[in-house]
Amino acid sequence: MLWGPSEFDVRHILTVNYLYQLPFFRQQTGFVGKALGGWQIAGISQFQTGLPCSVAGPNDYAGVGLDSNFNCGVNGQYWVMNAKPKIIGTFGPNGQWFQTCLVNASPCPDGSAAFNGVDERVFTPPAQGTFNTQLVRDIIYQPGFQNWNLDLFKKFAMGEKRGFEFRAEAFNVWNHPNWCGASGCSSTTNIGLNPTNTKTFGKVLIKGGGSSGSGERNLQLSLRFFF
Repeated sequence: MLWGPSEFDVRHILTVNYLYQLPFFRQQTGFVGKALGGWQIAGISQFQTGLPCSVAGPNDYAGVGLDSNFNCGVNGQYWVMNAKPKIIGTFGPNGQWFQTCLVNASPCPDGSAAFNGVDERVFTPPAQGTFNTQLVRDIIYQPGFQNWNLDLFKKFAMGEKRGFEFRAEAFNVWNHPNWCGASGCSSTTNIGLNPTNTKTFGKVLIKGGGSSGSGERNLQLSLRFFF
């Protein structure tokens, strides 16, 4: 049995809630005070690290059938790890999330198998009729996730029991892209984990996440009458 972290292993999660009453025009009387004073800002900010996945090729090298991917990567068998893959994190050439070759040269980004006649791949297939017995389960942690939702609101009283409440809400207010490595995406393959596909291996494939589902900033205005 190969040991490793669970596909649901989120190492760090931070959620921050806040509420702040703006100090402007709070003491102002008349129309200016009623219109511009008493505004409040509320928000929730979420941060979490990415989920782990395994590197496996869709081939039955051992002749016993394909392993399940547990909704992460492809169904197949684990490839041999020749060095610990470096997580680039800030996206390398061609959108690489992790390094796929042992040398920092042009063959690396496209997943080419050879450099100067030597196989320089970080991952290579196991020999036919064998299993990979290394501890390679879920060794690649995908991109993390962050989201900021802000709410600007104010109540306009009309007597003691009635009034209006206006809200301006922004979901993913900074329009920060999330790269489908933590949550918010329907696809099960968020980065290229199939080493036989050299066009996508090691690369971020999908943009998404955030409260809006697709990740882009969403704005919402509302006016509520209460009594």
